[in-house]
Parts: sequence; C-alpha cells; structure tokens
Amino acid sequence: MSDQTAGQTIYERAQVGEALEPFEYVITQEMLDEYRQIVGNPRAAYPTIAGRHALRAWTNRYGPAALANVGAECEYFNPVVPGKRIHVETKIVDKYVRRGKPYVIVDSTSVDEDGRMIEKSRLIGMAAKGDKPLFTEVQKK
Repeated sequence: MSDQTAGQTIYERAQVGEALEPFEYVITQEMLDEYRQIVGNPRAAYPTIAGRHALRAWTNRYGPAALANVGAECEYFNPVVPGKRIHVETKIVDKYVRRGKPYVIVDSTSVDEDGRMIEKSRLIGMAAKGDKPLFTEVQKK
C-alpha cells in the first residue's frame, strides 16, 4: 500500500475507470461436465458463471471478502469450448453510496483464445467500509 492510500478504505481506494488485473484459465471437459451435473442440465454451456469473473478480479486486487455480491447481469454470446483458454478483462465502472452503504460496479469481458466473445458481465457489489473483510461488519449486527 502506498503512502497515498494508507488509511483509506477499500471503497476509497477503488477508482472508477480502474482496470483490474486480467487473468486467464482453461475450460476443461471435466469443468463442463461437473457444471452440467450440478445444474441438472446436460446441455448447459456456461460453466464460468460470469459474475465470478468480476468478483475474482476484485478479490485479486483488494483481498477476500471485500465485496459482497448484491446483483449481477450477464450476457452470453458463444458457448465455451473445452480445451480453450479464456481471457478475462475487468474494470471498475462506477461507485456510489446509497442509504449509507458503499457500492461498486465492476464490468468484465471474457473472450476465448480464438477471440470469440464468450460473455460480458456486470457485478454490483457492496464494498467493505474499512480494511477489514465485509463479513466482519455484518457479524457485529
């Protein structure tokens, strides 16, 4: 943490327009099969669950339990292909306080190694007020 961000809350440190660290992973047939079994749909095509992409990027940057998912929007374009690498880019697009609670909106875009758009998603999250995990605040109530 730099001297400029020392003492700031996670919400204060998060900046609109901030690109979070991109990441990649490979979709395996096993991942697809397991997802299909869990959801009870043998043709389910999206084991990535787009909302997790934004949350993973946020957690990689700001730590675990720093953002609680309070809403998500997902748009799917092409099904994943087992064995293909998925590249995810994520950006903080807005933040605001409503009824005294800090919220952050994080968008992510996923494309496969061939450049095919897989999904776009938006995570609406309630941010931790301090440097302690969000769930520590909830436990006090």
